[in-house]
Amino acid sequence: MISYDKIPENEDILLDLPFREGVGTVTMDVAKPHHPMIMVPGGGSFVWTTLASLLMVLDFVPNVYIECDSTETADLDFTSGDYSLGCWINWTSGVTSQIVMGRYELDASGWELYLYDSGSVQSLSQRHHHAGTLVGGNPRSGCYSVGWTPGTWMFFGSSRTGGGEAQHYRNGVALAMVTGGLVDPETCAQDLTIGCRYTKNANWYGGFMWRPRIWSRALSAAEWLEIFTTERDWFGI
Repeated sequence: MISYDKIPENEDILLDLPFREGVGTVTMDVAKPHHPMIMVPGGGSFVWTTLASLLMVLDFVPNVYIECDSTETADLDFTSGDYSLGCWINWTSGVTSQIVMGRYELDASGWELYLYDSGSVQSLSQRHHHAGTLVGGNPRSGCYSVGWTPGTWMFFGSSRTGGGEAQHYRNGVALAMVTGGLVDPETCAQDLTIGCRYTKNANWYGGFMWRPRIWSRALSAAEWLEIFTTERDWFGI
């Protein structure tokens, strides 16, 4: 058996939540930083769900989210460096904008990743915040990809090179990107949130999720395909 740290795709991984617990309100980060994650039930409750493959996933109902304190996630304060984000999602339309994960403050600092449903187009957007420091005083820069249909399991990946754009992948395949220029974000002192806005009171993610991951490097196209190929059978794809 190959140990966790010897798997090539796990190089420089900083967060990895495989949701192995199956019960309760604690989930463990199996990446080496072992961030102390807190599952917050809010006005609802997390629903642990077992797939036909026996894989355990989490069903996010409104007002639930996962967080980790800003002081514990300083390693996720990406600015000029490379980073990657990945997760399996099966989301439910209903809320126009749904946060998947982020460590940000609106129009001030940090990064976020969110799903957006316009009614005719479903997109995945990646946004950086700048406190009005861009040309023209624009406090945000970003990019997005389309075709993120609700109600089906999909594996997303995003590789962002510091100073450059982000490339999104769906089920291991690179997507066409729409971008206005993804500028390096300002340093951020906010908590990491999974499933809600940085204020923890809106933009709830709705639906199923499995194994959100964050790396401090830009994964290659071959690596995203390898992860998808390795894990796809759990979801019957």
